[in-house]
Amino acid sequence: MARNVAIIGAGVIGLTLAIALAKKGIYVTVYDSKKRASDGAERASGILSKTGLERLHINYKDSVVNSLYGARLHANRVELNVKSKYVQAYVLDRGRLAETLYKDALSSGADVLLGRRMYENDIKDIARDPDSIIVGADGAVSSVAKAFDFPGIKEYVLTYKAEYSRARIEDKHRVDLFFANSVSNRFFGWTAPYSDSKLEIGIGTSNSSKGNSRSAFEKLIKNDLIASMIDGAKQDGAHASLIPLSARKKTVKGNVLLAGDAAGQIKATTGGGLIFGIACAKIASEVIISNINSNVPLTAYENEWRKAYGLDLKLHSLLHRYYSRRGTLGLELLMRTAKLLGAEDFFSKYGDMDSPKAMIKRFFLRGLAD
Repeated sequence: MARNVAIIGAGVIGLTLAIALAKKGIYVTVYDSKKRASDGAERASGILSKTGLERLHINYKDSVVNSLYGARLHANRVELNVKSKYVQAYVLDRGRLAETLYKDALSSGADVLLGRRMYENDIKDIARDPDSIIVGADGAVSSVAKAFDFPGIKEYVLTYKAEYSRARIEDKHRVDLFFANSVSNRFFGWTAPYSDSKLEIGIGTSNSSKGNSRSAFEKLIKNDLIASMIDGAKQDGAHASLIPLSARKKTVKGNVLLAGDAAGQIKATTGGGLIFGIACAKIASEVIISNINSNVPLTAYENEWRKAYGLDLKLHSLLHRYYSRRGTLGLELLMRTAKLLGAEDFFSKYGDMDSPKAMIKRFFLRGLAD
């Protein structure tokens, strides 16, 4: 019977899992090479849906730096505006969130060993102990996945983002999304306000692209709208990262599990992984607890997270595939058609950043009601 849990990765996913397990009295140790819990958090954007955060019941409120009510989508000469009367998403300080969860993990009884790099042989040594369970929550390029030969991830997005102070922000409660496959191949560019004058600008491009995310970023900021936002602004920092765009075909092997980016539990449409990753980590905690207390097989994790979120992640992948294969004129036509069909009004009222299946259900229910 397994008694010890080793979590590789002290990011938001790993720490959330550690908290859930430690609160149930399970001995859990988290390992990470970084010196502070917040290290590296600046590489990722912090836009998360309000409904998703509320469903997860994590300690996030002290990390909120801005509230978002809508988005403006750009495809060449067409704009699509989506705006709600209510808060749809929050911009979080990811570093602050990580530090909060780090403290929560310690106070819950978990051991969190920062500055402790775990090499493949170290991880394999732990796995040889039949009383141990390993969870890889160590990001897109997972050492745990590599050590145990988990199936690979088919496609990644390379991102590059920078923060600007003294930016000219028209509406701090709105994000702008820029779709142009000639610039951001198979993804998009974005601007996300942190405040009245602090702005994040970023772009993603497929790893199959000939160029790189930095060169795509340089093209993006020449856009007239973006150039006007950062005219006279000061760039405070810039960061590159890697985002998986598909789930691994297998996320459990023996006494080893994967969660979050390591498992590819990502929305392919936006590259957002925290909401689904945290939700799957909570499923992992329930399965691990059941394994320890009642000998429920760890493979139940595979079944349960796919049952709960597999369809939504699949729909995100299909939507991404649909829009990402269109050229500039095709994207413009797609957005123009969406406007004519009332997409602005529908998404303003019924949009769900996380669940396409929920939106599809609302679409048909609205149709029946009409």
